[in-house]
Amino acid sequence: MLLDSALARAGFMPAPEKNVSEWNGVKWTETKHNLDRIVTKDGISYGVEIKNTQNYIPRGELRLKIELCHHLGLRPLFIMRFAPKSYIEEVRRAGGFTLLFEHQMYPLSHIKLMREVRSTLNLKIDCPSDVQSGHIQRLLNWHNKKYGAK
Repeated sequence: MLLDSALARAGFMPAPEKNVSEWNGVKWTETKHNLDRIVTKDGISYGVEIKNTQNYIPRGELRLKIELCHHLGLRPLFIMRFAPKSYIEEVRRAGGFTLLFEHQMYPLSHIKLMREVRSTLNLKIDCPSDVQSGHIQRLLNWHNKKYGAK
């Protein structure tokens, strides 16, 4: 929900559906996979995959989601806690963007649990009340540079 709100404030307007496998009359039928969201800004539509996990997205899944985006006519947008440079480059070559946010996000209601887990396991986790503006600004800067938006 934090990311949905931050994307919308930056002008990336969400499609009403979540977990989508169809866009503009084109349907993905190769597998049962879907995309977390679709957002549109300045006439450019993005297939959004959000990974708020400690582990990397498996390479096979990354490639499949890129293929799904291309099939639906979308630019890939991966929003992830962390990713290796090779994944970031693969998404870039596919015409997309990888937005990294480093800390795994827990809901504010779980702050006590988050503090215990962070203290015990020394993990990069947080319970933010909002997405840091710098994170979304990186995406916005990339979008504006790539598509000449103002």
